[in-house]
Amino acid sequence: YSWPVPNPGFLPALAAARPLFLYRPAHYLEQFHASYGDRAALDARAREVGQRNWAAQHNRLDNMYKNNNVDLPTLQPWVNTTRGPAERFVFERNAYYHKVDSAGLQLPYIDRVIMQIASAKIIPAKTGTGESDLQARYLRFDNFSFLKKNEERNGFRTLLWRIAKGSHLTLYPNLNAEDPVWRKLLRDRRFRRALSLAIDRHEINQVMYFGLALPGQNTMLPASPLFRPDYRDAWAQFDTRRANRLLDEIGLRKRRRGVRLMADGRKLEIIVESAGGTEEADALLLVRDSWAKIGVRLHIKPLQRDVARNRIYSGATIMSIWSGYENGLATPDTVPVELAPTHQIQYQWPKWGQYAETGGLSGEPPDIKEARRLLELLDQWYKSATRERREAVWQEMLAINAEQLFTIGIISGVMQPVVVDRLLRNVPETGLYNWDPGAHFGLYAPDSFWFAEAGGG
Repeated sequence: YSWPVPNPGFLPALAAARPLFLYRPAHYLEQFHASYGDRAALDARAREVGQRNWAAQHNRLDNMYKNNNVDLPTLQPWVNTTRGPAERFVFERNAYYHKVDSAGLQLPYIDRVIMQIASAKIIPAKTGTGESDLQARYLRFDNFSFLKKNEERNGFRTLLWRIAKGSHLTLYPNLNAEDPVWRKLLRDRRFRRALSLAIDRHEINQVMYFGLALPGQNTMLPASPLFRPDYRDAWAQFDTRRANRLLDEIGLRKRRRGVRLMADGRKLEIIVESAGGTEEADALLLVRDSWAKIGVRLHIKPLQRDVARNRIYSGATIMSIWSGYENGLATPDTVPVELAPTHQIQYQWPKWGQYAETGGLSGEPPDIKEARRLLELLDQWYKSATRERREAVWQEMLAINAEQLFTIGIISGVMQPVVVDRLLRNVPETGLYNWDPGAHFGLYAPDSFWFAEAGGG
């Protein structure tokens, strides 16, 4: 492949957890495509199965990522044999899989993989009773003690891998809040810095994660070549005196019953909306206690995820909590799209992200110079011809985010429980657990996992 201008995003896209899938099984899909058959007959055939036309039917059958067409040939190590909808999916070994091991044996070693859909709430309990051979999804660090207690009885090991997001728990001040008083306050970086300085991250780490996590801001992890300690530590020290001085400097000096008053006389009460579970709630309770020391009252509002997102998108939400950057292991060749207002799903600036996604048809254009600079830098990254230039762009974007605190990171590098059947081999003892990069287990080649005989090595 070649282009007349630089295209540095191409190779990372091929290697992503959800890759481009440039290839297609033509011998199968041609029978559904109008270029290789009678359009009228294909349209009629599509309508028989409830599709609008041949193109809609072709797209439905051609979803290589979702793997929901059992007839679609695949290059994956296992082939789905279960037609949905279902709660139990069986994947059989692909006889045409292209990989071999160092001895010339065709992979995968394991003949069958069974995926059982279950409620997230009961997965830790089901895993603890030995129902999973390999499980990490929907297990939390606070499940670790329960899982360890049941290891010997139910024949599994519990490993701890480090989650590789930029921040495991992150506060998102909504810079596009509808309320004009709140919007002005949230856009004052001194306010965001004061809130950050008033979070006792050491306490949260000790109380919730036994001191095993990494307190700090939402940025790259130490394993990333882009990591800088200054970014992680920016405004992350627990310093209520400095936080109080910043709030006083803004003009929030008046208090009522210990709570500061905003410019319009309302109490400075921040409602943090959450679509998560007990882990987020527990962290917010600790934040609430430390924010009380600077005259800020915190309220927790749990919501269903779709409701929470719609409120954030509309500007009804003042602040939310979620995980930080998906990729805390970025390299200069990773597209720095998460660092600039590019998507509505970025909770710190949803309307700016929507503006970018729709080409200006909806949302709002960024009206903070630092946010506009991030978009300029992202454009420069896309046009860069050298790795050195891409690294320089990354560093400036990371520095801007660290200085401005568009998001407020709380804790990162949290340990992820990974339950492995006692007989399952080739699963590493230590690892990084992340969606992109990593594809969770995909980074460690599950096609090379195998089961030992009972009593064997």
